[in-house]
Amino acid sequence: MKIGVVLFISLLSFGLAACSKSKDSASKAPQWKVTPGSPTYYINSVATSADGSKVVGGTFFHAYSATENRIVGAMLGAADDSSTGIFGTYCYNQSGQLVWKDEFNGYEGVYWVDVSIDGAYAASGGWFSGSPHYAGFVRAYDANTGAQLLNYSTNSRVNQVVLSADGSWLVSAAESLVLFKRVNGVYQKTGEYTPTIAKDNIVTVAMSADGGSIVCGDYSGNIIYFRNKGGLPVVFKQWTLPSGSSHSVRMTPDGSAFAAGGSLGYFYLFAVAAFMSSGQPTVSYQMPSKASVYGVAIADDASGFVGLSNQTPGSTAGGLVYYVARSGKLNWTYTTARNPNCASLNLAKGMLAVADGHPDGSPGDFYLLNTADGGLRWQYTTSNMSWPIMISKNGNAVVAGSDDSSIYYFTP
Repeated sequence: MKIGVVLFISLLSFGLAACSKSKDSASKAPQWKVTPGSPTYYINSVATSADGSKVVGGTFFHAYSATENRIVGAMLGAADDSSTGIFGTYCYNQSGQLVWKDEFNGYEGVYWVDVSIDGAYAASGGWFSGSPHYAGFVRAYDANTGAQLLNYSTNSRVNQVVLSADGSWLVSAAESLVLFKRVNGVYQKTGEYTPTIAKDNIVTVAMSADGGSIVCGDYSGNIIYFRNKGGLPVVFKQWTLPSGSSHSVRMTPDGSAFAAGGSLGYFYLFAVAAFMSSGQPTVSYQMPSKASVYGVAIADDASGFVGLSNQTPGSTAGGLVYYVARSGKLNWTYTTARNPNCASLNLAKGMLAVADGHPDGSPGDFYLLNTADGGLRWQYTTSNMSWPIMISKNGNAVVAGSDDSSIYYFTP
């Protein structure tokens, strides 16, 4: 039976089963932390292999204003000489020892990274130059040696890169969505999708474990579902947000469902089979804050999904974490000290990780929560706002990054 669209728009609709949690004094020290490159750069993205034995991160810098949207950032802005420097992609082992690095003299640097489940392949993307013409990049690597397997140029910043589970497929999101396949040990471009609206940009992308299904969100507010047809990203269904853009999409490993963030406090779960017939989200959920949802996560079995939002639009008063069941029922909420930015869900291990912080120059936090009730397992506070966090598939590592220039490795 197809699940209907469920709207929750106020705290009064939470119901007796929902409970609100807030942070307490439980603290956790990292097993290790490293500062790659300059101590003034940001760590905007991290990734880890399934067993936590490979950790990849990249260095990035942009002089953000207090009100600037970090995810969309300065994609349409003017180049700033203060954002040039030596940036890089860095790979570490589970002891925090550097395995390899790929550094370059460029503009703003690495915005996103990924690593295959087995830790054999890695990818990164970002901005390479800002003047006289913008140029972004997608790079792929042998994650054991750091050998470069792809160096592809784009016309704008690469916002995300995603590898399939075994690294056979790579997809990137920039001014277009580009699909690559690993052939004879190197990555080759096989297909591309360009938005039909002029000056549009792909903000976020996700892919199934086998590379067969892809979903993206663009700056114009379109949520687009693709199938990989022999290396060509073919549009199967599209839905447009009522307003704003989607800053985050996440897909289940089997490609049967995905989650997407929206504006006005809305975040969505799409069951692909139902979406193909109805053209609508399976569940639409609205937080009472009505602020943009910058981070989402989805359970591997699509039994639940998570949305992150500020408590008040445009404020720095703290944030909300909502865990919603596939039925549309609110399971629980958690209140973060600062604006939440990223979530990673590992339901099999009963863990949800969240990173928060805003604006630049103010502290950030990492949280590990229980998925059963939203209770806090531990929290760690950094000296600057923190954006990326990821739980390894095996659940033996939590990897995170901060604008304090460090990559962190925790054992749960």
